Amino acid sequence: MLTPATDVSADPLHQMLWPMMSGLVHELRQPLSVIDACADYLDLVLPATDRRSRQQLELLQQRVAEASRILHDALLQLHYADASGASADAPAASSRSLTNAASAAVTY
Repeated sequence: MLTPATDVSADPLHQMLWPMMSGLVHELRQPLSVIDACADYLDLVLPATDRRSRQQLELLQQRVAEASRILHDALLQLHYADASGASADAPAASSRSLTNAASAAVTY
């Protein structure tokens, strides 16, 4: 958890980190989306009687969801740290809105 910050957005390291992190999250979400779509397809075509494959598919879907959540949380932590004087627990009214790249990274 991040502690309340004093104008973190003025920090040069943070200014460099924000676009890098949002770009990284976006780039990682693209292959995760493809893996998720493949898992959905396998869910449609795998016979219900193939228990071993179904177990592996369920594990794959859980791991994709977990990775997606981790990326989402990392981007939100960085976004909330960007809000002047805000804590990571809640969005601040003064926080800047997510950029297009960051917004795209948060959603599929």
